[in-house]
Amino acid sequence: MGNRDKGSRLNWFRDHLPQERLVLDASVLINVLACGATDDVFEALRGPCLVEEKVFGEIRRHPIPGLCHVAALRSQIEAGCIELVRMDESEYQYYLSLVQAPLGKRLDAGESATLAVAQKRGMAVVVDERKGRSYVAQQLPQVEVVSSLKLFISVAFRLGRDVLFVRQLLTSARENARMSVPKEEAVFFAEINSDA
Repeated sequence: MGNRDKGSRLNWFRDHLPQERLVLDASVLINVLACGATDDVFEALRGPCLVEEKVFGEIRRHPIPGLCHVAALRSQIEAGCIELVRMDESEYQYYLSLVQAPLGKRLDAGESATLAVAQKRGMAVVVDERKGRSYVAQQLPQVEVVSSLKLFISVAFRLGRDVLFVRQLLTSARENARMSVPKEEAVFFAEINSDA
């Protein structure tokens, strides 16, 4: 295969992250803990990612046996990579509208807190769950949304690492945390794993 063919096959290997600061959902934080390179990930994200207190509270254990999630996350807070925030009154009112929505449209507490903070502060979100991503697409088109998958690709790209590093992050996150891939990115995920 020529270099041109390989280049077109690797068009996914680029920085997918928006310019805005990121607000992380609980499942994303768990995936980052599970990937085996948490420090590298936060180094590449360049600046504090916001995590709402309710989201922080949703993480009950480290996805890698023998490690402490509290210590791992606290070290990222102390290093300035995570900024733990509490919703203000207007964000809390928006949060309530999401958690108290009719049953079929209701989002869980962590997703709701993440979206409330991002929407009110003009930031981007990293969310994997279908319901949360669908809500953003329909109700918050001004909010950029990224998946854990695209976050890991961007991290490898920013660090100057190779495709094997992306695969290692994804394999570890999927094995340790059962990381999900959004349906609309399934083909994209397959391409990553098929590139030689």
